[in-house]
Amino acid sequence: MSYKIISKKLIIIIPIVFFIIVSVRVSLDYFENKKMVEEFIFEQSRLIDSLSMTHRDYYENLYLEKNIDLNEKMPAGLTAFSSTQISKIFSEENKLQLKIQIVSDKARSPQNQADIYELKAIKYFKNNVDAKEYFNLESDFYQYATPLKIEEKCLACHGEKSKAPKFISDKAYNYKIGEISGILSIKIATFHVNKIINKQFLSSLLHDLPLIIIVSFIAFYLMRFFSKLQGKLEDELDDRTHELKNSLSFLQSYKNVIDSNLIVSKSDLDGNITYVNDNFCKVTGYTREEVMGKNHNILKDKSSSKAIYKKLWSTITSKKTWHGRIRNVKKDGTFYWIDTTVASIVNAEGEITEYISIRHDITQLVDQKNELKTFANTDALTKLGNRNAIKEEILNSEKLSLILVNIDSFSQINDFYGHELGDATLVEFASQLLQNCSMNEELKLFRVSGDEFAILTIDMPSHSVIQKAQSIVKFINSHIYEVEDETIELNATVSISLEKKEQLLTTADMAIKIARRESKDLIVYNKVMSLDKEYENNMRWTKKIKKAIKNDKIVIFFQPIIDNASGKINKYECLIRLIDEDDKVITPYFFLNIAKKAKLYKQLTKIVIQKSFENFRENDFEFSINLSIDDILDKEINEYILEMLDIYNISKRVIFEIVESESIENFYEIQKFIKNIKALGCRIAIDDFGTGYSNFEYLMRLEADFIKIDGSIIKEILHNKNSEIITNVIVDFAKKMNIQVIAEFVENKEIFEKVKELGIESSQGYYFSEPKPYLI
Repeated sequence: MSYKIISKKLIIIIPIVFFIIVSVRVSLDYFENKKMVEEFIFEQSRLIDSLSMTHRDYYENLYLEKNIDLNEKMPAGLTAFSSTQISKIFSEENKLQLKIQIVSDKARSPQNQADIYELKAIKYFKNNVDAKEYFNLESDFYQYATPLKIEEKCLACHGEKSKAPKFISDKAYNYKIGEISGILSIKIATFHVNKIINKQFLSSLLHDLPLIIIVSFIAFYLMRFFSKLQGKLEDELDDRTHELKNSLSFLQSYKNVIDSNLIVSKSDLDGNITYVNDNFCKVTGYTREEVMGKNHNILKDKSSSKAIYKKLWSTITSKKTWHGRIRNVKKDGTFYWIDTTVASIVNAEGEITEYISIRHDITQLVDQKNELKTFANTDALTKLGNRNAIKEEILNSEKLSLILVNIDSFSQINDFYGHELGDATLVEFASQLLQNCSMNEELKLFRVSGDEFAILTIDMPSHSVIQKAQSIVKFINSHIYEVEDETIELNATVSISLEKKEQLLTTADMAIKIARRESKDLIVYNKVMSLDKEYENNMRWTKKIKKAIKNDKIVIFFQPIIDNASGKINKYECLIRLIDEDDKVITPYFFLNIAKKAKLYKQLTKIVIQKSFENFRENDFEFSINLSIDDILDKEINEYILEMLDIYNISKRVIFEIVESESIENFYEIQKFIKNIKALGCRIAIDDFGTGYSNFEYLMRLEADFIKIDGSIIKEILHNKNSEIITNVIVDFAKKMNIQVIAEFVENKEIFEKVKELGIESSQGYYFSEPKPYLI
């Protein structure tokens, strides 16, 4: 809501100003009217004065022309004597009540004696000999007067005493021409004049009064309206102020959290540093003074790809946000890894004014990842690369061949000498074989299982591979091993695969089985060895799977997951099983890959989802279902999952375990699926974590709620220090990320106590229960 606020003072001032204007106007009208009336009175007084003086002159001329006899009775007709009586009679007949009289300061008769006001007029004329009129407002009347000056004709009566008539008063002679003998006085009472003026004033006031009332009413209404509006706006302002204070408080809290946990810096458009927080100085070792104004490239690792920084600048200069992982250099020259977000700051005109970089120190995370990868890819006994390592090497290399070496009847050595000497023999065998291989840079040695080793050849001609394999057979069979004062002789069976890299391990394994069956020291794989048998096996299992689907023999087994703190079951994992014609329970190891080849896998996935949902619809247990990456990327399976979630309405108890997470390529689609099901209340678990390509970055990108530590780590946790170390790393990371940890393959009490000691929240394994076709 937006208002243009008018000041309350302004609303009050407007009617006051208007009232003042009206008052001034009325006052001016009053004084104007008064002036006009006074001018009217003045003009009327002049008129009366002229009449009286004309009458006086006429009468005196009659006397001078001897038309009237000069005697004692003659003065009664003079104006000086008659004006008083005439004025009295005249005043009774007019509203102004005029009083006309000739008066003198030397009057013959008391009735012509000037009063104090008239004396003022006489004195005025004597002091101002050229003045012809006198007009003044006294206390209750207007005084008008004109001077009576002695003329030639006046000397007959008022000249020398000896020449004056005998009846002339002693005071009325000896005047000289030009002297003032008196005045014609006209008095007009102010009472009647004021009535006229007041009447006009009242008329003017009544004319303006409605306008004053209207304006006052409008002003009062506006005062009330804007008073309410002001109150409303003040309330809204208080609310907005409160919200702003809260926002500022939140922003300050966010800033404090960021400053205490993240590395923050700002730079100008050229990349020169303008701000760094305390964490920046703490991590890099630089002081503020050392970096302010310097370019950000003082932190740059010179070995980093230039393409990364080119992409970064291209992104932020286009007003987009760049995110990535970079290795930087501290002041002391050591490296540190950061997860970085860089964004442009724009002003109101949309122009970039500066850049801000927010970084998270992930050095420990990267080290832990490398440590985990090293552990996952290293054989604990011989320190050679293990099966995971060779798989990774095959994935990342080209022009490969594989030599597989299997020690014959090695179990007999374990049985005869014991496992400790057996392990020592394997270490010595590995050492000798490694020494033999080290003579060729193209060879890499791995231990892929208990008594089986693999030699990966890189860019080596096939005939050279065969020659090398022959020399290895000869070396092993002729070599004597001295182990703990025992002389051990070993023989080995060797196979070679020259197939495509995706088939190296399986074909070499197939060839070595044939070599052992046929008692051959060395065999090179060829396609004839396996096709017929593989076809026969696939057809037999395809028929079994189809029959099981038709007869509802695809069933769900349930293995409980225990809360380590309470010892109670808090969830189950749902596992697929096939019941064959003999009612034998078949694990997916034997039929799942064949189901994929026969295009039956999708049907099995739907059966597992539907039967799992059905089994848990009437209870409160949480349950997990395994999903492969192929399942998640399959649009039909996606839609089926959403449909089942809608039908059964148990989303909050469903956990989807992602298997084969190391094969994720299309992260966008996977994250989209996770976002959709999490919105419905489902959760995500990462299965078999700690082996293969498992890494902590996947956990963050997949928004995992649970980690299930791989059984190969948990089984060795009591005897293998590396297993314990890597478990500690995983648990420590999970707790920081608020992810729950589940230990798989907990087979006995000792392992259970150990995983609890390491802070793992839940456990699963045969110590509690094997998978069963019913809920415990």
